[in-house]
Amino acid sequence: MPVSERETLRLLLDAHIHVRAAKILRLRGFDVISVWEIGRQALPDEAHVAWAAENGRCIITYNVAHFSRAHYRWLAEGGHHSGIAVCKQIGLREFLRRCHALLRTHTPAMVRDQFLWLPSA
Repeated sequence: MPVSERETLRLLLDAHIHVRAAKILRLRGFDVISVWEIGRQALPDEAHVAWAAENGRCIITYNVAHFSRAHYRWLAEGGHHSGIAVCKQIGLREFLRRCHALLRTHTPAMVRDQFLWLPSA
């Protein structure tokens, strides 16, 4: 079920995901940025979670183990975040397909404080 424009997720792609993915998703009309585009690629995972939370962006990453720990630590300390979606490293075409599925079917409220796997398209 498609979500309304008002409820569309905004994404932040982690440093391990090629910046080209953000550009392609933007061309498809989605609000997606890469940490490379905003000069935050060298920061620790916790800094990405904090920045994404402050800016209302769900993080997409291949770094399952590190962001899983960051997610649980963040919630244990009483924080809230805008969602963390993970997947194992996959090809660009499949990655885009999965991001598109997430963007079509999930709202910001659905992913808030959630640690989830990118849906298989």
